[in-house]
Amino acid sequence: MTFNRRHKAILFLTLVTTGCALLLDAELKEALGFMMLGAALAWAIGSNAASKLYSGLKGASGRTYPWIRLPLFMALAGTMIGAQILFSRGNPVAIIALACLLGTFGSPFTPIPTKKLWLRIPIVLLSGSLFFAYALLMIAASAYNSPPDNAEQMGERFGKLAMLGFVVFMSGIFWLSKGWKLIVRGITAQASHEGIPISSQGKLRTWPQYISVFIGLSVLTLWLCAVSWLASSQWAYSPEKVLNSKNNNLLIQVGFVILLARWPYASWKTILDRQPNFEPRYLKWHKRVTALAGMFFTLLLGLAATFGIQSGNDQIVTAQVTDVMKDLKTVATKIGEIKQRDLQTTGDYIQAFSEIEALLPEFELQVNRYNEIVQKLNQTDASRGAINIRRFYKSHRPEVQKNTQEQIDVVEALLLVTKEEVEMAREMGALPIRDQADFWKKNFRPLLVKEGTLREKVGALDAEYKSLVH
Repeated sequence: MTFNRRHKAILFLTLVTTGCALLLDAELKEALGFMMLGAALAWAIGSNAASKLYSGLKGASGRTYPWIRLPLFMALAGTMIGAQILFSRGNPVAIIALACLLGTFGSPFTPIPTKKLWLRIPIVLLSGSLFFAYALLMIAASAYNSPPDNAEQMGERFGKLAMLGFVVFMSGIFWLSKGWKLIVRGITAQASHEGIPISSQGKLRTWPQYISVFIGLSVLTLWLCAVSWLASSQWAYSPEKVLNSKNNNLLIQVGFVILLARWPYASWKTILDRQPNFEPRYLKWHKRVTALAGMFFTLLLGLAATFGIQSGNDQIVTAQVTDVMKDLKTVATKIGEIKQRDLQTTGDYIQAFSEIEALLPEFELQVNRYNEIVQKLNQTDASRGAINIRRFYKSHRPEVQKNTQEQIDVVEALLLVTKEEVEMAREMGALPIRDQADFWKKNFRPLLVKEGTLREKVGALDAEYKSLVH
């Protein structure tokens, strides 16, 4: 089977989407679903039948097609961005990426076949209305199945994301498409002396422009990585806070990125003017520079989004650990206060541990919750593989993880000892008073000694943990 350009383009986007999905912790079945849908789409759109059908529609429609082309494309773009908002659960990075692609590669469908203002304005208004109508229709379909309170909040947040997608989409049409054309120009062979003044061919220095491209692209990439990391982290930790009224600055950031991209764009354009591609050595060099810049840009941006999502998920786990430790400390403090009473007689012990028995279920629950969270965190850490932001945390060091596990083991041992003490106190209460003192010496006192040893070990491990992380 021979692949044409439509096959290759769609398969490339499918592989990029699948790779990004896997980096963002998607399940294997979801990634396979992306690949199957992409392959089916490539087969359908890339086939000769689809090409003939599209050409036939254009020929049959005559003058009608240029007039309906923009509204149809805007409706399709609104549908796809609305679907992205739903399937990504409002991830701004994913929405911006799709809007950029749609605007960049869909710009050929946007020209209006007239220069008369009174005809252009209705078409533009209709097209914009169709974009929002189809985007909001997709959003409303999901909000319809949500509880009333969540539906209102989700509708407001998704509506703001649809506006963000529209702004980025229009930026892609009017600005990013120019950048894409410039990239294509840099990797395309050029006819000899085509549109290039002979006096300027290869005579002007270009190395300052290459330095300018490198610096400008580096600054742009670092800024986009920082924005992607922060947005992805906030989305993963608290999606409802994305684009909230107190921090609604993503639109400003989009405008700033467009201005920042002007720097490498102008430098690269100057290079292509001074080093035209009709010379093979220039063409080969431009292809290499474009490929390397594209690979590093995509790699760094993907890593930034991945690390951002991992950071947000880690913040959720940290909050859970904080809550569990707070609850565990509360019930442990209550048990400790009871044990620290002035217990002199066996009756005092029986009464004290009858009160502790009522607190044991809550204490055991919090210990188990803490253990489950730590185990889940270790499993997530192992499943991330090499791309893992926790490698930069102090808590990821082997000695810290070992200390945490030892603390869990000691606390669980304390829980078992306390259970035994409660059981011994119950048995001691069932004995005659004259036998209780001897029972306490033989059965209860060893447990108190064991408990004291474990408490000393907890204190030592806690001090070691603080020294490791600070």
